[in-house]
Amino acid sequence: MQLPAFVDLRPIGRCNLTCPFCFGPRHEVPSMSRRDALRVAEVLRDACVQGVVVSGGEPTLLPYLADLVGALHRSSPSGDPGPRVVLSTNGLAPLRTMERILPSLSWIALPLESADPIEHAALRTGVAPHREKVLALLAEVRKNHKPVQVKLGTVVTHLNLSGASRVLDLIEEDSWLPDVWKVYQMSETNYGADNRDWLAVSQEDFDEVVRKCEKAAAERGVTLRVYRNSTRTGSYFFIDPDCEMVVVDEAGERRIGNLFDELAKCSEGMKGAFPSGELISLTRNMDNFVNTYPDA
Repeated sequence: MQLPAFVDLRPIGRCNLTCPFCFGPRHEVPSMSRRDALRVAEVLRDACVQGVVVSGGEPTLLPYLADLVGALHRSSPSGDPGPRVVLSTNGLAPLRTMERILPSLSWIALPLESADPIEHAALRTGVAPHREKVLALLAEVRKNHKPVQVKLGTVVTHLNLSGASRVLDLIEEDSWLPDVWKVYQMSETNYGADNRDWLAVSQEDFDEVVRKCEKAAAERGVTLRVYRNSTRTGSYFFIDPDCEMVVVDEAGERRIGNLFDELAKCSEGMKGAFPSGELISLTRNMDNFVNTYPDA
């Protein structure tokens, strides 16, 4: 069995926000059980996966999240390091929750959508004041959890064309700036697909925001990365809350089989439906992760 080197683990669809552009699993999808999540972690470690992004939904709502990231992060019996572990979170978890999770992370990915409070609130809907909570967590990580690197993410939509390029203005202390700022073209998947008519922007408008972000990042000395939908095909390997494996092709997300069912087939000498070169570009998979979450 061979898995891609970099995996996106989505053990939960449930979230405490209702962001209209979300491309994650539907919120009503049942969460992965603790037992299955730890089994997945074991599979990924046995497959020598190099990096895992734990996302959702909102993963900090899982009562077992600290155990999961700890199992992923743990060194092997031979002393080899575990995969780099990234937590992609909306930043709303209480500090006591984060303090149990942060020691097992290589990176944390946090969202800021706009320097304009009205624009940001229109996109990060459900809990206020979201933006201030994210900035407080960013400061906490920078001050007290320095081994953890930070990626800041901004999704460009019709609602934040004005303020997206100015999010770094919210971070006054240079020492609190992110290691990477990634600007995303909105993925028209799941909730993003539902709302594309009033959220999606033209390629020209997106490129103009990117140009402004490049200027802002250069002025603050921050590494900027840009996600474009044209590069999504073949870049991602997801494991969803029901343990289904998901890849992305030209038509969008494609479910290719249950991880454990396919493992059982392999153990019986049958061919499992693990992603081949036709479904995953190993180069794109690696470049997407490494460029977003480089080694320290």
